[in-house]
Amino acid sequence: MMLSPPLPINESERLAALHALCLLDTPSDATLNELTALAATVFGMPITLVSLVDEGRQWFKARVGMPMQETPRSQAFCAYALERTEPLVVLDTWRDARFVGNALVTSEPYVRFYAGAPLITASGLCLGTFCVMDREPRLDFGDAQIAQLRRFASLAMLRIDTLRDIGYVDTLTQLPNRTRYLEDLGIHLAERDHGERHLSAVAIDICGATYFEHMQAAFGSSHADGFIQEKARGVIAAMAPAPVYRVDQTVFACVLEAADDASLSTQLIALQGELSCVIDYQGIPHAPQVVTGAVKLATQTSIDDTTRSLRAALSHARTQRLATTIHHPDLSATQRRAFEILASIPAALNDQHQLQLHYQPKVHTADGSCAGFEALLRWTHPRLGQVNPAQFIALAEKTALIRAITAWVMHAALAQAEQWQAAGHRFTLSFNISAVDLDNSLFADALSSALTRYRVAPALLEVEFTESAMAGDPQAVYQQLQRIRSLGLQIAIDDFGSGYSNLAYLKQIPATTLKIDQSFIRPLVSGSSDATIIAAIIKLGHQFGHRIVAEGVETQEVYELLRDWGCDEVQGYWIARPMAAREVMEWMENFSVPVKRVLN
Repeated sequence: MMLSPPLPINESERLAALHALCLLDTPSDATLNELTALAATVFGMPITLVSLVDEGRQWFKARVGMPMQETPRSQAFCAYALERTEPLVVLDTWRDARFVGNALVTSEPYVRFYAGAPLITASGLCLGTFCVMDREPRLDFGDAQIAQLRRFASLAMLRIDTLRDIGYVDTLTQLPNRTRYLEDLGIHLAERDHGERHLSAVAIDICGATYFEHMQAAFGSSHADGFIQEKARGVIAAMAPAPVYRVDQTVFACVLEAADDASLSTQLIALQGELSCVIDYQGIPHAPQVVTGAVKLATQTSIDDTTRSLRAALSHARTQRLATTIHHPDLSATQRRAFEILASIPAALNDQHQLQLHYQPKVHTADGSCAGFEALLRWTHPRLGQVNPAQFIALAEKTALIRAITAWVMHAALAQAEQWQAAGHRFTLSFNISAVDLDNSLFADALSSALTRYRVAPALLEVEFTESAMAGDPQAVYQQLQRIRSLGLQIAIDDFGSGYSNLAYLKQIPATTLKIDQSFIRPLVSGSSDATIIAAIIKLGHQFGHRIVAEGVETQEVYELLRDWGCDEVQGYWIARPMAAREVMEWMENFSVPVKRVLN
């Protein structure tokens, strides 16, 4: 009957130290592989191992001559060395009651000799052993050989400590960092056997960068860092025994095994659900949306392609508010298109033929006369063709490129306004700016400079911004808008009702115009709940002194409803679609009061 190895007195402490190293279930290490190969030559042994003894198993971080990656702890010779400071030597396993019935002795690899030197941490805890084995018994393993084995164990511990040094460890969570993850991922990609394990790289975003930044602003960096540490413990527990890495501010990563997409998706959805539970940290309940992304590992795929696909999957899950996304080629194509669009913007800004403004008319509801035009940016890409503004503006707003785009639009709009005003036209020309443009004083400075360059009446210019700009730093936005208003321009709140919708700021900011979002206007019919809302917005806006403009007017019925409720101006496809500057004068000569139109 085989005897079971005793548990060390400090077993819980020892296991905690082992798990904190995040060595278990990670790829083999080149340095440790070389060390075991050298030991096999020095000692003339067919089997050499770096064996780590876990709670119910021994797992080999490096191995020569051992067919298995791990064995049950009950079979681990090394488990008998956990409370020793000196190497354990067994000259003949057949003559040792502890091992005579051991499966490693009675079957492959048929161990007859064993010698293992403990792998001891600086705090005196034993992780396992550096061991050598033979299929033949030995008559002796002398002091010189024991000393050599201890030196091999010391070198192995130096390498293990190196894997924990500052270059590989995240200082906040003490988890392996992005550098370590990329190194391990590269080993997985190089060593993976197609016919056996089905591995996937997984990323877990515990709250998203925006939530984290708001947390820092509201509660301080110390609270936010503590939150990350708390969530890290949750991720570690949820992923055990898979090693966890911290690869970005709010992102953790690991490698999971799953037979197919369905199995992987089931694991990830369960993981997302477990990690999305509300946690109470320092008396503050946090329930941010956790999202996960995954990509299957393939031996023919580079680390760069793998990590790029993983980022794409995680980004898709976050932007689409999904629990998880498993990367597929279509998603990669979407990300490549987004990258190409962003990369092409600088060239487009310097190309006279790619970007141009189109102008959509606005008319007075009182008499159907032209009130002005809104300048809308259009982009004809040399390869992609027409690029949807909603797509490239949204992408640019995530980068500094949006400021350059706004500057291009501003100068093009003012140059066109100068031409029209010189020809005697007195209608208003409006153009859009991004919430990013209102972050600091740069835009107001640029606008002031542009007004000295172009001979235009500022009162006939209008700047449009969306409600989302108010969600960041309202005070900074107020100051910017005050400066713009002081330059003599009109200010319009665009897409009102679709975003921030805080009525408090209506009485504070110096807006002159309120533009009702087309999502309210297009489905509008008399007597609907939308009709009640629109009529109330028009009345409220007038009480604040704003001119009211409705976007998305597509029928005569809607036009007449808005006119009867007192809406000042309308724009939409029923009036006219956006048009090139050369078409504006012809349209103005030929258009008639919309209410008199007869629909087909």
